[in-house]
Amino acid sequence: MKHLKKYKISIITITLFIMIAGCMTIEKITQPDDPQVNSEIEIGVDLKLVPENDDNTQMVFAVLAPKSWKIADNAKLTFSTNGYSKGDITNEPMVLMADTELEPTTALPWSAALQSEIGLMENLGPVEWVVFRSQTTFIITDEAEKLLTANVKIKLTTGSENIKLFMGYFFTGKNNGLHSEFYKENAKSQVMTVSGGSNALIDYTTVSLVSTVPATFSYDDIFSIIFQSEAGAVETTLKGEEEVYIYGKAIFAEGNDSIVVNEISEKTLMERIGETSYQKYIYPKEFFGLPDDAEITETYFHFTNKSQDVIVRQPSDEDFLITESCE
Repeated sequence: MKHLKKYKISIITITLFIMIAGCMTIEKITQPDDPQVNSEIEIGVDLKLVPENDDNTQMVFAVLAPKSWKIADNAKLTFSTNGYSKGDITNEPMVLMADTELEPTTALPWSAALQSEIGLMENLGPVEWVVFRSQTTFIITDEAEKLLTANVKIKLTTGSENIKLFMGYFFTGKNNGLHSEFYKENAKSQVMTVSGGSNALIDYTTVSLVSTVPATFSYDDIFSIIFQSEAGAVETTLKGEEEVYIYGKAIFAEGNDSIVVNEISEKTLMERIGETSYQKYIYPKEFFGLPDDAEITETYFHFTNKSQDVIVRQPSDEDFLITESCE
């Protein structure tokens, strides 16, 4: 009987822990409507916590953002609470988590632990988790704390590029960290599109089969077009082809005329630069055989094999549009 009673108590304790921990939620994310490049923006995140039984812990909050924004250097976070029996805090500055502070369940630095366990929240470009903690250590007792709400204000500076991504947010208690029973419930993402720059939009939310190097160019420059025959979970019908050729169409004369390059030759053969990657350097006016004073307004491309019986276009069956991104 004693063993059975002990077993029942253990089940109740585990169930209570999961139930309480599962009530830690991100309730609302408020992002600016039209964020611009090279600008300071403010983001608000509302949190709801049903605190754990008898715990002394700092609160941890993390932001997933482009690496190029370097938010570890420029972001400022403040933490406020409502309903804390020991006395609410208002706009307390949060502290950047040191690399020497390890997440308790993985024994990794916090940012590495988040990337390992939560991932990059469907972003397909270079983003990173940057982790902060509260200065206050919260003394939680089950009898006193029934509901605690909080708000994190994030001020950060965007980068210089037009970009679309899933901004990510995560919070937990420092003692529990990424406990496998509940931590994914505390992570949410929301799309943000930053505009106002000179480059074509960089979209981390969708697979990019076609890109240019450099990303910023004009039709009067030499640049390379890069085609990925496989990107992320998307595998095209040209994957594995030894030779891939590029088809091009240019619109000029203020949109009143066009010219097409559709041939299988050295001119259109792309260089294979990886297992699934191909590259072609072009100078548009030379590639399309246009005079120096021609004004190109748009270019379109698709990709094919030597026999031209396999063609890769956009899912809409339209050619890929590549436009200049600077004057």
